Amino acid sequence: MGMRRSSQAGIRTTDRDGSDLRDHEYSRMVYKDDSGDEFFVIVNEDMVPKWKKDRTIPLVEVVQSFDVFTGHGDRPSKGQLESTFNTSKNDDIVPMIIERGFKKNF
Repeated sequence: MGMRRSSQAGIRTTDRDGSDLRDHEYSRMVYKDDSGDEFFVIVNEDMVPKWKKDRTIPLVEVVQSFDVFTGHGDRPSKGQLESTFNTSKNDDIVPMIIERGFKKNF
């Protein structure tokens, strides 16, 4: 069964297996750089350990979105991302945060 999207807002409400995304528990995966700056993504906390063991699981099932935030909840600049992750591409940064980060509840 494929991912379904809500016809009203274009927001995905079901997972690939048909389970309701609203039933998942979300938390932050936080990466702290050498200077103490924090960056995070919002993840389905049940899927993180599964993804770490099986990288064939699509990241779209692990993260709520591919948006990266600073510890203050703002969107980082491209310069901040480049200096921390050596790239400003969220598609490359999100897996780094999940691999190297730690879970932090809201």
